Parts: sequence; structure tokens; C-alpha cells
Amino acid sequence: MNESRFIDQNKEKWRNAETLLKAPVKDPDELSNLFVQVVDDLSYARTYYPNRSVRVYLNKIARQFFSAIYSNKKDKKGQFKLFWLDELPQIILSCRRQLIVSLAVFMLSLIIGVFSSRNDPQFVKSILGDTYVQMTDENIKNGDPMAVYKQSHQIDMFLGITFNNLMVAFRTYVLGIFLAVGTLGSLLFNGIMVGSFQYYFAEKGLLLTSSLSIWLHGTLEISSIVIAGGAGLTLGSGLIFPGTYSRLQSLQRAGIRSLKLMIGVTPVFVFAAIIESFLTRYSDAPVFLKVALILLSAFFIVGYFVVYPWMKSRSGFQYPLKDIQLSASPTERVNYFRIKNNADLLKDTFQFYSRQAPKLLSAVFVSALIVSLAQYFLTEEEVLVATDSEWWIILFADLGSIFSMQSPMFILVNALGVSWVFFVTIRRLVAESNAERINFDLKSFVHVIFLVAIVEGLLYLGGIGIVFAILAFGYLFFCAFVISEQGSGLWYGISHGWELYMTNKNQGPTLQAILLILSFAFLLILTAPLMYMHLSVLQWNFVSDDPMSQHIIHFMEVFVRTFCFYLILPIIMASQGYLYFSQEEGNSASGLKESIAKLTAAQSKLKRR
Repeated sequence: MNESRFIDQNKEKWRNAETLLKAPVKDPDELSNLFVQVVDDLSYARTYYPNRSVRVYLNKIARQFFSAIYSNKKDKKGQFKLFWLDELPQIILSCRRQLIVSLAVFMLSLIIGVFSSRNDPQFVKSILGDTYVQMTDENIKNGDPMAVYKQSHQIDMFLGITFNNLMVAFRTYVLGIFLAVGTLGSLLFNGIMVGSFQYYFAEKGLLLTSSLSIWLHGTLEISSIVIAGGAGLTLGSGLIFPGTYSRLQSLQRAGIRSLKLMIGVTPVFVFAAIIESFLTRYSDAPVFLKVALILLSAFFIVGYFVVYPWMKSRSGFQYPLKDIQLSASPTERVNYFRIKNNADLLKDTFQFYSRQAPKLLSAVFVSALIVSLAQYFLTEEEVLVATDSEWWIILFADLGSIFSMQSPMFILVNALGVSWVFFVTIRRLVAESNAERINFDLKSFVHVIFLVAIVEGLLYLGGIGIVFAILAFGYLFFCAFVISEQGSGLWYGISHGWELYMTNKNQGPTLQAILLILSFAFLLILTAPLMYMHLSVLQWNFVSDDPMSQHIIHFMEVFVRTFCFYLILPIIMASQGYLYFSQEEGNSASGLKESIAKLTAAQSKLKRR
């Protein structure tokens, strides 16, 4: 290539490079991209035009790029400053709606705590605990109501409070992964506790004394919990409102921003712990000093988390906030005529669940609600109320109550609920696969009900029957697909289903073992915070010795358990459907034969031409 042509091809790029170098604010990505291209052109010029002016010109631009890149490179101190003064304010501004909702929920729950404590004398004890209330009553009698802040050594108290506050904050944040419901529950819990705590001292005529001591550190601590709630809601909104992104991509974006918000509020918890450990214990300190520190804390929270981001947005941020780079997630069409391993089957299953979530979750919710109501009205099960220490034991020990055998009518209702979820799942599979040969009619529906009843019958036997029920659960859904696809009778579906299920090196049992492990982990992770938070809130707001309150609490406990269990049903059902297509292809090779036929037809057509 001659020099003139080389210049003509690249002069526009070099002009853009000069413009970028003169700009006061440089885009890092564009700077890096143009630097690489200019260096490549300089290498070419040194090889083919070593004594020409174009080499001198490109060498000059390359030096300017080098200077711009390395002179603007931030050291750790600069990056630290940039995070607090530029990046975090932008994140706060982008999460302002979630922060406002978090504040509103906390204030509402605080009012609920005050109202409940005023109308129920025992409510404060149920929230704060009998031991704490008795101890505080003794302190009030001794003339030192804030003595609780003086019982521990400052250092020990600081470490304990810091750890506890961070645990509360990160629990509030992490629970946002459960569609933001867990975060709302945590905010409700903390708001009710603060309201009850404050009303307890107000009722004793110690409103001013307690407020000056509590809010001395509480201004920072409570504000930080509200901000942690905003971070949790941001995390949950990434799942609920994905926008134009996939849910996984939206969760990634929301996760990065919410985590940075949590990092930003962590030092505030540490300062709150310092105040509570070293300053709050001096209850006899002058009032003006306490008021000054409370106002200073409030000015910091409002100034940094409200006013400063707004002012920066008007003056302009140094580096605009950018989303993380997300890998493309094309919707891969499921191949129903290919032999697949278990990894492929699980991938297809979870992608199917993600695509069809609205339809599936609607069926799950309705079925779980009907089954829970049936258990409440049709069984005579003893009322069990989960406590803080034993809720997880009841969760798993009483999981079999979902399939309670105490009423024949309940067996039928539960079988109908599971069969309905199967019906919706298979309809969604049919819609995606265009497999018109699947005909899930009334006869097939009755067969599925009967297969589910077999599982419930095994559970009724208890002991070894429960083990067989767990082992047979996936296989019976596999048989249901055989019946629906081939329009066969119940016995043929079970016998032929077994032949297919056990082919390909026992792939079916292996897949079911994987699903059982995943299901158990799913129930453990999902149900734990829901059971603990929501049932605790119910217990606070209902009279503990009232039979009707006990039944309401128990119904909610049953519904949470049932709903979580029904959530995993579409995963098991869809996986068995994909397994059926894979095993059937291995047996009949219908997809391969169809491909060969199409190839033969195409070759014949070419020969005729």
C-alpha cells in the first residue's frame, strides 16, 4: 500500500484521536480503543514508511496517548476518593425510588409498633422479650433507665454491636433476592421493634431521656438500616422488573449497584457502634451535647445521602455511571429431537422455567392456596406454631403435612392441585415445541391424578413408604408424559415409561437424584427467611393464646411451606418432559430419520436441476 492510500484510509480515525486527546473529559473505553489502533498504525508506518512524515506524526499522537493514559491513571487513593465523591452518589441517585420505599415502609412499621404497644400491654414483651423488659424496669427503679448501655466494656461492646449491626444490615439486604419480600419483612421487623422500644419508655414518662440516648447512635444506625433496605429492594427489583434485559442480566446489574450501596453504608454502621459503645453510656452528659451530636448525625445522613447526590447531578459527575458488561444471552431454541445429557436437560429446564414464569407461578399460587385451605378445613392436624428456635425443625419435620392423609377429600384436592400444575407445565411445553402429537385430554388428566395419588398412598404408609414416594416422584411424572404423548392407557404408560426411563445408562434415576438435591437446597434457602420473618410478624400482631390467632398463624405456615414446595414442581415436571423427548429419540431416532429424509430430498432436488 502506498503512503497516500494509507493516509486516506486512516486520516478520519487519526482526526478523532486528536479530538479526543484535546477533550477535557475522555471516555476511557474510546481512549483505549483508539490508542491500540494508533499504535498498530505506527508499527505499520515504521515498517513501510520509516523516513516519512506520517511516522513522525503517528509517533507524536502515540506519545500523547501514552501520557494521557498514564497521567490520568488513578492510584488506590484516587480510586477511593472517586468512589465516595462520584460513583456512590450516582448509585444513591439511581436507587432513590427504592430508598424512598424503604423509608416509607420503615416509618409505617414504626407507627404500627407504637400503635400495637399502646393497644396491647403485652406487645412490648413479645417484641423485646420478657428478660429485657424486666431488666429495664429494674434499671428505671434504680434511677438509671439507660444502664443497659453501661454493662459491657467499651471495646467488647463495640465489637459486638458492630458485628450485630452489620449482620442485621446484610440480612436485610440479602433477603431482597426473594423478590424483595424478605427485605420488606426485615424492615417491618426492625421498624416495629424501634416503635415498641420508643413507646415503652414514653409510657414510663422517659420519652426525652430515652430519645436523647437512643437517637444519639440511632440516627446513624436506623438510617443505615433504611439504606440497607433500599439496597435489598434494588436487588429484588432486578428480578421483578428486568426491563429489556433477561432476568439474570437484570439481577447482575442490580446486584453490583446494590452491593456498592451496601459497601458505602458499612462505615456508617461502624461510626454508630462507636457512638453507642463509647458515648451513649454517658447518660448524664449535657443535653446540648447530645442534641448537637444527633443533629450532626442527621445533617450528615441528609447531606451525603440526599443533598450531595442531587447537587452533583446538577453540576455533573466526573465519570458517568456505567452498567457492567453483560454477555449476550440469545434465546436458544430447544431441540426436542436430540439425545441430551443431564446437564443439557437441566439447562433446558431452567430456561423453560424462566421463559414461562408468569404462567407457571400463577398456577403454583392458585394450587398452593387451594391446597392450604383444604388442609385447614379438611384435616384435624394439631396446631403448630413456629418459634424462633424451632421453626426450621417444624419446617422439615412437618413437610409431609403437605400430603396429609387425615382426610380422603384432602388427598383428592392435593392430587388435583399437583395435576393442574402439571397440566399448565405440559401446555407450555407443547406451545414451545409445536408438538401437536401431545394430547393432554381429560383422560390423561385423570391418569395424572391417579399417579399423584400413588405417591400420596406411599406417604400414608410412612417410613419406607416415604422413601419410595421420593424415589418414584419424578418417574411417575415421566409416565404421565408417556401417557400424554402416546395417548396410551395407564398400565402401558407405566410399563413403557419404565423401559424408557432406565435406558441410556440409568439417566433417569441420576437426573432425579440431582433434582432432589436441588429441591432440598431450594426449600432450605427459600423457606427459611419466609418462615422466620413472616410468621414472627404474625405472632407479634396476634394474641398468642387466642385459638383463632393460632389457626391463622398455622394456616400461613402451611401456605408458605406448600407454596415453596409447589414452586419446585414445574422444574421436576419439565425436566421429565425433556428427558422423555431425549430418551424417545434414543429409542426411535425419529429426529435423525427426519433429518436424513430432508437431506435426501434436498439432494434429489439438486440432481434434478
